[in-house]
Amino acid sequence: MKNYLHQFKFLKDVVLSEVFAEVLKEELRSQKSLIVPIPMNENKMKERTFPQVDRLLDSAAVPYIHLLGKNEVGLAGKSKFERMALQDVFWWNGNPVPEKVLLFDDLYTTGSTMRLAAKVLKEKGVKEIKVLALIRA
Repeated sequence: MKNYLHQFKFLKDVVLSEVFAEVLKEELRSQKSLIVPIPMNENKMKERTFPQVDRLLDSAAVPYIHLLGKNEVGLAGKSKFERMALQDVFWWNGNPVPEKVLLFDDLYTTGSTMRLAAKVLKEKGVKEIKVLALIRA
């Protein structure tokens, strides 16, 4: 999985988004919550050239909506303690507030990304938040 993720994200092999398409489609097919991908900040988007989390969902033909934006604060390379101390990583983009959300990301390491994203969603009134990631490190 480490090699897959490196090839997909850092070597920009977007075709690899199709590898898990059927598994994701099956897992998310009956999802009653609105699927919300974890966004990239603008600098990462320029660097990587494509939003990897969106491409995974696109390849699985799973509908989703962006509700969050991401500031330039990066979580990579930070210790668990540093990640836990971060604030204001995500911001609400102004779309209508759904009742149920499933946050989706490609990689779950410490849970900080999901926790920080969920915090913003809860503050805006989302009642139920589930999380799902392709890879658990």
